[in-house]
Amino acid sequence: MSNYKYYPLIKTRDAELRCFAHLDPSLLDEILPIYELTKSRTTKKVPDGDIYRRMKQIHEIQGERPFVLDLSTDERYINPQIKQLLSERNGFLDWQYFILDIHGNMNIIPMIHLYEDDEGNFVEVESFVKTVSKVRQKLAVRLPHDLDEEDIEYYLSPVFNSLHEEAKVIIVFDAGYIRDAAKVSIENIVNNFVASCRSVQGFNDKIDDIVIISTSFPSSVATEGGEDAEGDFEIYEEKVFMAVSDEVDDVKYGDYASINTEQIEMKGGTFVPRIDIASQDGNSFFYKRFRRNDGSYPRCAKAVIDDHRYKNLKSWADDEISLASNGDPSGISPSYWISVRMNYYIMTRFNLRASG
Repeated sequence: MSNYKYYPLIKTRDAELRCFAHLDPSLLDEILPIYELTKSRTTKKVPDGDIYRRMKQIHEIQGERPFVLDLSTDERYINPQIKQLLSERNGFLDWQYFILDIHGNMNIIPMIHLYEDDEGNFVEVESFVKTVSKVRQKLAVRLPHDLDEEDIEYYLSPVFNSLHEEAKVIIVFDAGYIRDAAKVSIENIVNNFVASCRSVQGFNDKIDDIVIISTSFPSSVATEGGEDAEGDFEIYEEKVFMAVSDEVDDVKYGDYASINTEQIEMKGGTFVPRIDIASQDGNSFFYKRFRRNDGSYPRCAKAVIDDHRYKNLKSWADDEISLASNGDPSGISPSYWISVRMNYYIMTRFNLRASG
């Protein structure tokens, strides 16, 4: 088992990367991000976006630190470059070349893409694992959290059977967006995670970490909070993790760093300025929300600081809230304040894990 305390999974969009660029280096040393590669912002010169710009940004953030690299399959965020890397041809040869040659100077832990051919074989996956695990001591694989034991063994056996003897795999069980399901029954989510984690314990000598990941940040904060100008709402990632860790030893915590996976991108003129603050116990958020003609981000920031639930964690997010409260916000877009929310949230999550 590794010493990493936290596995945040993010897409490589502007808001997420801005947040990570402002994390303290000492914190980055103790977490293992999973970057889901997306195209860059489209421009006239680059109408399809460019993944190499995103890789440069990741390199600037991570330096020599390791990170897991995955590929987005969301049609909103992929381009022909990513589609090419997802090709299973010749043992995912393009993906191999991208990781080992083009970006061989980066400390990449590659995500294994599970591909079953028409005959029910995993030949391309086996070829990829055999080749890459000779030169990379860690690989990662991501599975839905609710597969049954037989299916998990079916998909992972080709991986483990092809793995170089000195290499290990990080297993990521991903529940995705759990908010609606958690309101009905957290127990069902927990039971699925527990069953999945237990199903791989027979492969412990080949596993580096078992990670569980989910998100419950809502698509409409004001609807969940029940009030227009301010409110609060529950989130469920911490409750799920604590319940799973009571049943399974050494499971690691991961999440989507307060990003809603069904996120609707706000266009100019349609949003209400809002600042969201995660609670220190990991179980809720509160928010302040004021329209642009009613104080905007400076009023939101003042209201946050005046709220007894707010604790200054001495992070970049706290600095941005302070600047805004003094009438000088560094950014006035929803994307910018998503970065601030994430930055503060990641600090609270790290503190929870560091405290045991």
